[in-house]
Amino acid sequence: MHCTVKKTLNLIIDSGNDYLVKVKGNQPNLQNSIKNIVETTKAVSISIVEETSRGRKEKRETRVYLPTSEVSDDWPALKRIIFVERNFESKNGSHNTQSYYISSLESNEALEFATGIRGHWNIKNRLHWVKDAIQREDSTSHKKGFASKNMSIIRNIAINIFRGNDYESVKHGSVYFASNVKILIKLLFRT
Repeated sequence: MHCTVKKTLNLIIDSGNDYLVKVKGNQPNLQNSIKNIVETTKAVSISIVEETSRGRKEKRETRVYLPTSEVSDDWPALKRIIFVERNFESKNGSHNTQSYYISSLESNEALEFATGIRGHWNIKNRLHWVKDAIQREDSTSHKKGFASKNMSIIRNIAINIFRGNDYESVKHGSVYFASNVKILIKLLFRT
């Protein structure tokens, strides 16, 4: 991770909170150290969750490890290393993913980390799916200047308006407000 990420982690710790951060390939030293710890040491906790949903079978194994001296000590308040392996089968075949995380949370409960990571995936997937499938963000013709960023901000505002007013379905909210612009304006300008 770059210096700015470490600064952000320090700010999180200084504010009295904990972090849980995915380690990616752009941090090769950290990622290699963590891979070695996962391959050579014993997990302090393991959680295995199996689910079947929408014709897809999924197995998620989450393991928690204690950091060793192999990990550089300049990672702020690093207390745990988390490894997540996902295996799922769908009509498109079998898939396997492996992810590595670091956390300042001093917990040995793999299920606690699994729940947090899964919750993040759900939020991220839910937002990106809405922006792509419902709002068609990927097929936009706004490519020059700040147009695409501005339109993305407007889409986020629209999603927040719908969800903030108990429209779980952004599609239904969009259809409703397209025909009821006066109600939408009242929502935007109410005090």
